[in-house]
Amino acid sequence: MSAASRGSARRLVVEADGGSRGNPGVAGYGALVRDPSTGRVLVELAEPLGTASNNVAEYSGLLAGLRAVLDIDAGASVRVKMDSKLVVEQMSGRWKIKHEDMRRLALEARELCAEISRAGGSVDFEWIPREKNKDADALSNEAMDGRSVHRVRGEEGAESATGGPEAAPPTTSGAPTATVAAASSGAGALRLLLVQAPIESAATPRIVTAVRRLVGPGATVVASDELLAARVAADLASALESGASTSPRWSGEAPGEGADERVLTAYRSLVAEGGTVVAVTSRRGVLSVLGDVLATPADRFWAVATAPGSLSAVEVWEDGSASVAFTNRTDHLA
Repeated sequence: MSAASRGSARRLVVEADGGSRGNPGVAGYGALVRDPSTGRVLVELAEPLGTASNNVAEYSGLLAGLRAVLDIDAGASVRVKMDSKLVVEQMSGRWKIKHEDMRRLALEARELCAEISRAGGSVDFEWIPREKNKDADALSNEAMDGRSVHRVRGEEGAESATGGPEAAPPTTSGAPTATVAAASSGAGALRLLLVQAPIESAATPRIVTAVRRLVGPGATVVASDELLAARVAADLASALESGASTSPRWSGEAPGEGADERVLTAYRSLVAEGGTVVAVTSRRGVLSVLGDVLATPADRFWAVATAPGSLSAVEVWEDGSASVAFTNRTDHLA
């Protein structure tokens, strides 16, 4: 059976946006998935990005929307609507991508589009004026205000919602809503910031500053027992006013290729406990977690680019759903 014949023929619309107050400055993205036949919004997402550019935020919104499509129906026919002429033209192949950060994000987006295509679906892009992208723009502003949003509506309109302490209520009225407290409250959801151990200690202060911008005081810090990783963890714990624990489980050096089962065991323990956690680990450790969330095939395990000292973030919600908020953030190292 061909991929095309396996496709669901379902239509979905992704509306995405991102912004930066300062460019680069305080940044965040918003994205939603809509059923065009009914107008119903199926998923709403927003996430702060720390310090980043407008373009990085726009691409991050696109990535979040495409990942949400894969969760809903990988074989759908998808129309992406954005008010970023740059992203639409680059993803459509009409404009060249010169900036390295943009190239990396575009490659990640194209891989998600290819995954949809392999499932029998398709993705095309449409530029829309800002006034027609108000829902995604509102979500991105929530993110820039420091709030995370993860609202999933069922086919009949019931919702589950997660977000920061000041997260706005769902925009539709009349639907029953279950609100999950912020992950930092320890209510069950996990927000995991993965720090790839740097090669040299000189990068540690910049890593600490970047992490402190993204997570608040009291976040749990775990790390590999490798010397430099442990030192980074100790500095992070001091800055976050918390403790740090080290373990060989986070080393990413278990025998074998691909995902490290010891790292996955440690990660799943964090999922069971919830909360906000910073984990300092190796490249293999980072990819083990990302691969688990993204269900990456074994032959694609090393396909995600990550650099020493980079930051990646994963969110796991109480209903068991998980997403990758961002990967390989390295702007703090420049």
